Amino acid sequence: MAKVIAVANQKGGVGKTATAISMGAALVEKGYKVLLVDVDDSGNPSLSKCLGAEAPEASLVDLMLMAFLNRDISKELNHVILTHEEGMDFIAAENKLAGVTDMLSAGTDDYEKKTVLKRIIDEVRKQYDFIILDAAPALNIMSINVLTAADEVIITTQPQGAAEEGIGELISSAGEVRKHSNPNLIVKGLLITMLDARTNYNKSKATEMTDGYTELGMKVFHTRIPRAVAAEECVEKKISILKYDPKSKVTAAYRAFVDEYLRYNK
Repeated sequence: MAKVIAVANQKGGVGKTATAISMGAALVEKGYKVLLVDVDDSGNPSLSKCLGAEAPEASLVDLMLMAFLNRDISKELNHVILTHEEGMDFIAAENKLAGVTDMLSAGTDDYEKKTVLKRIIDEVRKQYDFIILDAAPALNIMSINVLTAADEVIITTQPQGAAEEGIGELISSAGEVRKHSNPNLIVKGLLITMLDARTNYNKSKATEMTDGYTELGMKVFHTRIPRAVAAEECVEKKISILKYDPKSKVTAAYRAFVDEYLRYNK
């Protein structure tokens, strides 16, 4: 039975998609079966593009429409689940996913419209060890669906004040979801990404965030992901940083992060 992980932050540009893909690739390297799901309804489904599915024949949109209408999605899954060359499966999104968000928002049954994604995830949980949801930087009915479908949330953040603003909003959202639609949801921890160790501000901010959130009782992962040009270049190649630059500091950091995550789960 898969562990379902939402990689999220209410703010954009904090390495969510890079973390979802890199975490998936690192888990596959260790022999785990992994499914990535692009749940970005912002009009820019970056995970799908990064994995080479800019215009999928079938996508999460099709599954969510069928699930919303209470139709059997089991056969459609065979068309929607794609396999990346690095071994992880993924469900792509497309720009039309924003329309699904609008449709869910207009729904009258409060619980039903919050659990559409969960019904899809429940169909495939037994087939994987880990399912990673790449969430949009937003707070809407789709992000509520993500938190309702997840077992846990990993919050990614740059060591900057603007990025930090999204952390409290997400923690608050997770608390509301626990009350109403997913009582078992936990915030697994905070991952500091895109750290520029050349600047004193970035280093001091990372330390400040680590100390502050640890004092509040939140797990802050010891591993920090550095900023690097290679992390952006691999997007054009449609592969993860692990394959594009296997000896880079970013690759080493993501592998260390996954090791730390797995130890934390024992």
